[in-house]
Amino acid sequence: MESLIKNEIKRYFRESKENWFEEIHGNYFEEPVIKFASPEDSLFQEYKKVIGDHHFTPKEAFELAFGEDSYKGGTVISVVLPINEKIRKSNRIQTKWASREWVLTRTFGDEIFMKGFAKYLESYLNKMGYKTVAPYVSEWFQVHRTASGPTSNWSERHIAYAAGLGTFSINDAFITEKGIAIKLISFVTELKLRPDVRVAVSHIENCLLCSKGICGACINRCPVNAISKAGHDKIKCMQYVYGEESRKLAESYGASPKAGSGCGLCQTGVPCEGKNPTKVV
Repeated sequence: MESLIKNEIKRYFRESKENWFEEIHGNYFEEPVIKFASPEDSLFQEYKKVIGDHHFTPKEAFELAFGEDSYKGGTVISVVLPINEKIRKSNRIQTKWASREWVLTRTFGDEIFMKGFAKYLESYLNKMGYKTVAPYVSEWFQVHRTASGPTSNWSERHIAYAAGLGTFSINDAFITEKGIAIKLISFVTELKLRPDVRVAVSHIENCLLCSKGICGACINRCPVNAISKAGHDKIKCMQYVYGEESRKLAESYGASPKAGSGCGLCQTGVPCEGKNPTKVV
């Protein structure tokens, strides 16, 4: 069953018209990486301390979708969506704002393909007889504003960490075997699948600066100095990525002003862009 689910997800990525970016004659996202986590993993309860009590456990997310006492166990499916190398390449040369290709990916890759994929897999598994919810597209999904910056009630990065897909970076992004220039999405399903083994010893293991004290390329790439050896200023970053200039740039490229232009400079032109850099040092 594990192979069936993974193959179906990969098929959808290959064949979906919404994953086709005409301007680069390629997909927005390359072949995904999929792993499974147990909803009973103690990490999910720990996240209420690490992130905040507002962060839902898989059980809570499932019951928000299907009602109180509906949860009887199951699986958390986490998916890595690697951004196409052509899109990444266009963003490497940028020094202030994201490339046109990167900006369009935020609207047509993130907002349209990702949300379409979420609804598709929900439907696919529900038709198989297994209730499934994608928190990212649920009506209860929220991003909370805190003194230290935005935080959601379902963190795709933390879910991916629980599934063993990678670890965190100094810039608060997530470094997988396919690198840091990625998107993430997850599902909670009552289908019981064999959990993958989380092998990372540390939650910052894949970041060269955090784990080895070398690199810091993302610090130099940030156009607003929101990254330092001390960490990531989420508020300064958010104001830049979603600010008025960002919205105007997105609109000028034919993208959604609401989605903004993004930036992604700290995810491109860096050693971890398309791979886990600790594996080649």
